[in-house]
Amino acid sequence: MGNYERFELDFVERTIALISQYNQLLEANDIPFKQQYNYTLLINCLLGLIVLPRTRTSSYIPNERITSSFKREMGLASSTISPNIHHLRDLIGKLRNSIAHFDFKVASNDENFLIDEIVFFDTEQGVEVEYARFHAAELFDFLIYYSDLLITNLNQYKNSPPG
Repeated sequence: MGNYERFELDFVERTIALISQYNQLLEANDIPFKQQYNYTLLINCLLGLIVLPRTRTSSYIPNERITSSFKREMGLASSTISPNIHHLRDLIGKLRNSIAHFDFKVASNDENFLIDEIVFFDTEQGVEVEYARFHAAELFDFLIYYSDLLITNLNQYKNSPPG
């Protein structure tokens, strides 16, 4: 077990590495489908990739404008984001609140109850207001893309020596 030299940065990098290691484990072993918990791991890792960095490093979260081409670049070609959310930092803030307050649910498109979508919402006056619907297959790509942007900003701005 190692120490965290740069806690926020190391935690994000290690969380991504954890997901990659798990995927490699699945590929290297013949693990039955019912014992594969890839989406459970991804949902757990949302805490380490969205909640913790948003709480500790909010000023380093990229603030790119969300356009249809940027959505595709982030790996969200089929996912939907409310048109009221204009910037990545706003989306991350909303995701942080949903995850921290368990204001999300998984949706299945058939009777097999496989995770097809993760729906994020705000609860306003007892009513769920959906603001993002991620296709499950796109969640990992989005997390990798976002984490890379965050790591780049942390390396460039937070961890650079004063000059």
